[in-house]
Amino acid sequence: MKNSLGRFVPEGFIPFKGADTLIKNMKRVLVPEVTTRETDKVIRTLSDLFDLIPITDGMTLSFHHHLRNGDGVLNMVLSEIKKRKLKNMTLAPSAIFPIHGPLVELIKNQNVTSIYTNYINGPVADCITQGYLKYPLVMDTHGGRPRAIESGELKIDVAFIAVPTSDHLGNGNGIDELSACGALGYAISDLQYAKKKVVVTDHLVDHVSLAEIEERYVDYIVKVNQIGDAKGIVSGTTKPTRDPVQLKIAKDTAQLIDELGFIKDGLSFQTGAGGTSIAVALEVQKRMTEKKIKGSFASGGITSFLVEMHEKGLFEKLYDVQCFDLDAVKSYKKNPKHLPMSASEYGNPLEVNPIVNNLDVVILGATEIDTKLN
Repeated sequence: MKNSLGRFVPEGFIPFKGADTLIKNMKRVLVPEVTTRETDKVIRTLSDLFDLIPITDGMTLSFHHHLRNGDGVLNMVLSEIKKRKLKNMTLAPSAIFPIHGPLVELIKNQNVTSIYTNYINGPVADCITQGYLKYPLVMDTHGGRPRAIESGELKIDVAFIAVPTSDHLGNGNGIDELSACGALGYAISDLQYAKKKVVVTDHLVDHVSLAEIEERYVDYIVKVNQIGDAKGIVSGTTKPTRDPVQLKIAKDTAQLIDELGFIKDGLSFQTGAGGTSIAVALEVQKRMTEKKIKGSFASGGITSFLVEMHEKGLFEKLYDVQCFDLDAVKSYKKNPKHLPMSASEYGNPLEVNPIVNNLDVVILGATEIDTKLN
């Protein structure tokens, strides 16, 4: 079958023919949520956990990317897969970053043969581009991934959920202690629907201040020395550009938004990661300040620039699936109207009223675009 661009799609995959086609022709399917009755949950090591579950050849393992290029959990699991010489594993991380370079060896040795993800950058992307992954790479959107999980289309055997702080029952959050990374919105579908859920934490406490991860879903907890480096959340894609051409694009974009009449009271706004996109936010901030505009909400991966706009009263609320820098992490902890949302609540096309449908303006970066806006 062919997709909307006239390209053939491998058998077993649904060709993309436009968002409206999907929504009109696909009914929402929800497999039962998977809860647990486990009470003795704390496991000494990842190795013990692999024996206990047990994790064997051909299983599908999932991960979230809230620590971005500071994540350490995926690499810990890869090390265990390599040590045990497991084969034909499927990985379903919500994103893969340069820090996950150790995955290259496992792809080449066919320890890992399938990958489902939303974003790849760095050595793993190069490896897959060169043809080393045995089966086709499946790239999904941030909203499409939870749809695939909740429907049973993407079946996860074990979800490894990096959680900066957890209690002994698995209640946890991303706002406290050394590895604080903020909102954990990409992990929620994995938490609800994977067959087994493992919280990996470096800070185990008797009581958590907030439970974004709920104990009723968590089967096991593994305490490690460090789940990652929160400073790795910030990257070149989460800082405003200094390039004069890109700055002109940002200024012109803000002018276009203004002249189209969107910079008005009640504005809802989102920027993705990307230096130009963030520069647009700064230009929009100037215009909102000059006109004394109060927007309804900003959403997305939240940056310090959107936090600043919220704290200046330019946006009433922030809806956050992922924090893009440490200022956003601090805001998520202290600001009562800096609110969590799951990836499904944000962009699942089959949600009743996803946040994305209520946005007036979204600024996203692309490496390539054609004259038909593909």
